[in-house]
Amino acid sequence: MKNFLISALLIMALFRPQDLHGQNALLNESSTRFLFKDADRSINVPLSISGSTLPEVLDHVFDSLTAQSTIKGMSAAMLLPDGTLWKRARGLARGLPTQQTLTTDHLLGMGSITKSFVATTLLLMIEDSLLSLDDSIGSYLAPYDHIPGHVTIRQLLSHRSGINDYLNENAAMVDAWLTYPDSIWVADTILHLYVLAPNFPVGSDWSYSNTNYLLAGRIIEEITGHPWYVEVRERILNPYNFSHTFAYPYESYGAQPFAHVWIDADGDGLVDDLQGIGFPDVGLFSIAGSAGSLLSTPEDLVQFHRLVYGGYLLQDTTLEGMLTDYIQDGSGFEYGLGTLMYPLGSNLENHGHDGSILYYAIASFFPGEDLAIAVMQNDNRLEVPGPTDAPFDLNYLFLALLDTYLNYSIPSATHDQLLFVENLSVSPNPADDFTKVEFTLTTNSHVLSTLHRMDGGIVQSNDFGWLEAGHHTLELGLKDISQGSYLLSLQDEGQRYYRIIVVQK
Repeated sequence: MKNFLISALLIMALFRPQDLHGQNALLNESSTRFLFKDADRSINVPLSISGSTLPEVLDHVFDSLTAQSTIKGMSAAMLLPDGTLWKRARGLARGLPTQQTLTTDHLLGMGSITKSFVATTLLLMIEDSLLSLDDSIGSYLAPYDHIPGHVTIRQLLSHRSGINDYLNENAAMVDAWLTYPDSIWVADTILHLYVLAPNFPVGSDWSYSNTNYLLAGRIIEEITGHPWYVEVRERILNPYNFSHTFAYPYESYGAQPFAHVWIDADGDGLVDDLQGIGFPDVGLFSIAGSAGSLLSTPEDLVQFHRLVYGGYLLQDTTLEGMLTDYIQDGSGFEYGLGTLMYPLGSNLENHGHDGSILYYAIASFFPGEDLAIAVMQNDNRLEVPGPTDAPFDLNYLFLALLDTYLNYSIPSATHDQLLFVENLSVSPNPADDFTKVEFTLTTNSHVLSTLHRMDGGIVQSNDFGWLEAGHHTLELGLKDISQGSYLLSLQDEGQRYYRIIVVQK
C-alpha cells in the first residue's frame, strides 16, 4: 500500500514545474502546472505594521501565515535591492528518530530548479566556445532508442524536443525505482530503458520533459570529461560561494543539516517522516539526476537568481537568449532556456523556476524591483487555505511575501516627497460582489485603479479623478468578476501600489 501511494504521488507531481500556474484560477491552467487550486483562501495576511522595519514586517507575515498551516516545515529568503538578506524558517525538519526544528540552514530538495543550474552551466560552456546551442545532441552522445539525434541543445533546454518524459510519462520508471529504492540510478540506464516514443516531431510543439535535462547533463559530461555536477560546482557553486548547494547523492553535504520530507505514506491521513520511517532517499534523488537532484537553501537560491537574472554571470546576449519565450501560445506562461516567467501581471516581470521532488520550491528574481524571493517546504502536500484545516502551501507564502514587499515603503528624504499612498488596505478580502479600498493620500493625486488577471490581462479599470490629501474609501464592484485571484494596482501618474484580491462566488 505504501509503495502504491508513493507511486501515485510521483506520477502526479515529481519533477514537474510547480510554478504558480494552474492550481487555481489565479494563473493559467496547464496539464503540467498546478500550483494554486480553486479553493477558499481565508487566511488574513498582515501586510503592514506601523513603525516596523521591512525585515520585521516580513518576519511577522511569515510567522503569522506558517502558524496557521499544518505543513511540516517552510523556509524562505528574500534578497533586497540594498543587498540585505532576509530569511526565516518554521516547523519540523525531522520527526524520527528524534524531532528536529527546521532552521534556515537546513538543506531541502529543490527539484526542477536544478534545471536552471544545468542550463546556466551549458550557457557558460557556450560562452567558452565549447559547443553551440544549435548543435545536435547526436554530435556528442551515442544513439538512444526513441531519442532523435537531430534534436538541438536549444530544443532540449527549451522543452521543444518532443522527447518523452521518462518519469511523468512512463510508470515503469517509478515501478523500477520502488523495486530498488536504495540504488543510485545512472542516467544512461534510464535513457536506454525508460524513454518511450517521442510525443511530437522535433521542434513542432512544447512539452515539459525531465528527459531533456538528463540528456543535457550527459552532454556536459561528454564535453568536459567531468560528471555534470562537478561542472556545475566548478563554474557556479565554488566561484560564487554557494556553500549550501549540493548534488545528492553524488556529493557529501558533510555536517550541514538535512531536512526530511513528509508524506502520507500509509494512507491514514497523517503525514510521515519518509526518511525517518526508513525509506531510502538515494534512489529518489538519483532518478532525477541533472533534472532535479540538487539540495539547497532559500538563501543560496536567492543569491543564485540575482547572480544569473541580474546580469552578473552571463553575457548580455547570452542572458537575452536564455529569457526568450519558446512557448508563445498566448497563455501568458513563458519558458526560456531552463527558466520560466510567472504571469503575475504586466508590471511584475520575473524569472526563475520551481520544482518538486516530494519537497517543493519556488524561486524568482524581479528585475524591475532588483528583488529575489525563494520559498521551500519539506511536505508533499499542496493546498491553499479553506474552510477546513487544510494546509496552505509555499505558493500562498510566496505571494504574501511578494505582496508585503511591494507595499512596504522604506522611508527616506527623497522618497517621502514622492509617496502618495499610505495605509493601503482591501476589505473584505476574499470578496464577493464588492470590496472597499482604503488608503491615505499624502498629497492631492489623480487616482486610478486597475484589476489584472495574473496573466496581465485587465478585467477592470477605474478613474477616480483628483482626490484631496487625506483618508479615502473607494468601493470596487466585483459582481461581473469571475471567481479567482487578481492583482489590484492603485496608481497616480508615476507610482503604483499593489494588493492581491481573491474573489469568491
